[in-house]
Amino acid sequence: MRILHLADLHLGWRPNFLGSKNEERGRERDNFLTRAVDFALDNKNEISAVLIAGDLFETHRPPAELLEYVLSQLNRLVENNLYLVTVPGNHDEVSYQDSVYKTAQKRWPGVLVLNPNPAEIARLEKDGRQIAFYGLAYSAGLTRTSPPLQEFPKGDAHIHVGIFHGSLNWDAGDRSLPLSGEALSQSGYHCVALGHIHQHSVRYLGQTVACYAGAPEAKHFSDPGCGTLTILNLGETTVVETVDARCRPCLTRTVDVSELDSPQEVDKLVESQADPRAMQRIVLTGVANFQIDAQVMQEKFAHLFYHLEINGDNVFLDDAVIERLAAEPTIRGYFVRSMQDRLKQSEEEEEREVVRRALLRGVAALGGGTVL
Repeated sequence: MRILHLADLHLGWRPNFLGSKNEERGRERDNFLTRAVDFALDNKNEISAVLIAGDLFETHRPPAELLEYVLSQLNRLVENNLYLVTVPGNHDEVSYQDSVYKTAQKRWPGVLVLNPNPAEIARLEKDGRQIAFYGLAYSAGLTRTSPPLQEFPKGDAHIHVGIFHGSLNWDAGDRSLPLSGEALSQSGYHCVALGHIHQHSVRYLGQTVACYAGAPEAKHFSDPGCGTLTILNLGETTVVETVDARCRPCLTRTVDVSELDSPQEVDKLVESQADPRAMQRIVLTGVANFQIDAQVMQEKFAHLFYHLEINGDNVFLDDAVIERLAAEPTIRGYFVRSMQDRLKQSEEEEEREVVRRALLRGVAALGGGTVL
C-alpha cells in the first residue's frame, strides 16, 4: 500500500519580504494542495491513502475562501475512493473554540482526528490485510505531554501506522507534543507519519520507521522547505520515497570575497547564479581588498531572480584598503579615521566586530566621498 504523507503545508501563510509579489507567492503556496491532490489521483502513482500530519493551515481560523478551497480539494480524494486522515497541528490547533476543525467538523472529508489522547483513529482493509491508524489532536489541558508521550495503543490489525504532529525526542513545550522515541520503538508500529519539523527526515526506532514529511513549500530563507512529496510504501518493511514537488527554489549561498580581486568578479559570480524561478539569498563573507555595496549589487541583479537578497554584513575591509581610505581628504576619510580610533579603544572582540561592520556600511554609504 502506498500512502501520500503530507504535513506542514501552512496554507494561508503570506510572506512579508517579497514586496509586490507577496500575494502572488502566497497564492502559489496555497496551490500546492491542488498539486498534491493531482499527484495522489494520478493512477500511475498508485496512492491508496493520504495522511495529513498537522499544520495544514497557518492558523486555527483560516479565511472562509481558503477553507472552501481546501474542502473542495480534499473532497476530490474521497470522491475518488482514496482514504484520507487529517490530524490538527499546533498552528491550526483544535483547542480553540473557533478552530476550523470544530466549525467545519461536519463537512470535513475522510477521518478528522479530534481525540485528545492516543487512540486507534481509523482502520481500513487493503488486499485482505487490515491497516490500523493511531493518533491524536493536541488539546490544551487534555493531552498529557509531561513526560513526553509514551502511551501508544496497538490493536490486532496486520499493519500499524501512527500519525502525530509532534517533536520526537525533543521537548519544546506542550504545544510541540513531545514524543518518546524509546516508547515508539516499543510500540510495534510499522511506521509513524510525523509533522511539525519542517525538514524531511527518516529515523529508525527499532522496527518502527518514523518519517517527517517536512514542509514542502518555503516560507523564507530560514525555513526554505524541502521541495518534495513523501510516499510511505507499506509492506513487510516500510520504504520511504520522495518525489520532486516542483516547488519554487529558496536558496542561500555563501561567497567568500577573500578569494576575489575586484567588484567585477563578485558581479560575475552573482550573475552565474541567475535563476528567474528562485528566491535567493547571497551571503558575502571574508576580507575584501575592494569596496562592496551589497544594496547596490542587489538592485543591479534583482531582475535575474524571482527575489534576490545580498547580505554583506560579514565582509570586512582589508587593512590596506582602510589605510588608503583614511588618507583621503574627504568626509569618508574623516569617517574612516574616526572608526579607526574607535577600533583602537574597543577592548571587547564583540564590540570590535560591531565597529568593523559599521565601518564597512559607512564606507558603502559614503560612496566616492565628498572633499572636506
